[in-house]
Amino acid sequence: MTSASAASPDGPAVPDSKAVATAIKLHDRYVKRLPGGRRAQLAHLRLDGINLSGRRLDEIDFTGSSLVDARLEKSVLCFANFFGADLTRARLNGADLTRADLRGACFRGADLSGANMAQADIREAVLVRARSGGVSDSEYSQDAAKNGSDLSGLRAHGADMTAARIGNSFAVRADFTGAQMRSVSFQGADLRTAVFRNANLEGARFAGCKAANADFRGAILTDVYLEDSDFAGADLTGAIIDIALLDHPALHNATKPMTEQEAGLDLPALLAEHKVWVETNAAGGSRLVLTGMMLLRQDWAGSSLAAASLRNMVLFSSNLAGASMALTDLTGSDLRQSNLRSADLRGATLNDAHLNDADLRGANLGPLAVSGRGREIGANAIAASLVGAQLEGAKLMGMNFSSADLRRVDLTDADLTGAVLRGAMLEGARLQGAILDGVDLDGARGL
Repeated sequence: MTSASAASPDGPAVPDSKAVATAIKLHDRYVKRLPGGRRAQLAHLRLDGINLSGRRLDEIDFTGSSLVDARLEKSVLCFANFFGADLTRARLNGADLTRADLRGACFRGADLSGANMAQADIREAVLVRARSGGVSDSEYSQDAAKNGSDLSGLRAHGADMTAARIGNSFAVRADFTGAQMRSVSFQGADLRTAVFRNANLEGARFAGCKAANADFRGAILTDVYLEDSDFAGADLTGAIIDIALLDHPALHNATKPMTEQEAGLDLPALLAEHKVWVETNAAGGSRLVLTGMMLLRQDWAGSSLAAASLRNMVLFSSNLAGASMALTDLTGSDLRQSNLRSADLRGATLNDAHLNDADLRGANLGPLAVSGRGREIGANAIAASLVGAQLEGAKLMGMNFSSADLRRVDLTDADLTGAVLRGAMLEGARLQGAILDGVDLDGARGL
């Protein structure tokens, strides 16, 4: 079956519903490798509002078809062909679009939250959000006309777009919050005002891109390649970024983390005040609160940092050995290659923190008992990255590592009693002698 109906010169043709249903049934047999199966060719058809949620649709052909308001959530669409298709307001949340051909597709108002778009081809696409200030309507229409499609309102929260090609795409105001975008190629893409908050852009390539006023707060931007791109006004506060890249010409007019000198801080005085605050149980001194600062290679070994707020900090390669850091908030901070040996991190918050190659040998990340209240406060490292970190002999009882990246981490002889590793990546992790009593490994990968 080449098509459920002939294409119209005025646009996609209205198909015969029974023919479409038959094509889908035969395609189901095709993907299951059953006799009589046949790949569905549903090109150049008007399939608006079709409900194919949860279906196996690998390799299906929707070239040039209209799928406005289509329901495709949690569908398997690996290698599917959506070349030039109209997916306006389509529901693709949780769909598997691995290696799908999405060139020139229209995703205006589509929902791609949690979708797997690894190695998908998204060239010539326009990935835009609602038009509220910033880029004018005339700019939208001009760019849309030039690229032949308009994808306003795209939401790709938590989508996996690893190694996807997003060349010559209009992605103004697209929302990629928390997306996995490792090794993505942005060739000539328009990313003005796009949102990449907490997205993983490790190894991404930005060549000839417009990224003015884009939001990269908390994003991972290590091993990034920049060439002939404009990041004027882009916000990189709290981003995990290679230090050498901060001086790149493309980032000269971007908002970057401030150093202590730029902020006019007297760090020794602030640390002394915080120590008094801890020792007097907040009766004297003042709590250390630093956010989005860039403090490289600090020597805070043995320092009193308990209950400090150090969110979205760049503390790359700092010495925190033996530091007292119980209840410290390090959410989104860059602690790569830092020395945290024997540090007291009971009840600390390390959600979205970057601790690749950090030394945490003998550190205590177990729960903190609250005196007089009969309860404990557990430490958290939800969605944190600890690739290659050393955690030999660490105390990790009840630690929450949900969705954390623990590839190649050394957990030899570590105590993980009651720890939560739901959805964690553990490829290459060393667990010899580790105590794993009561560990929650639901959805963990790489074991």
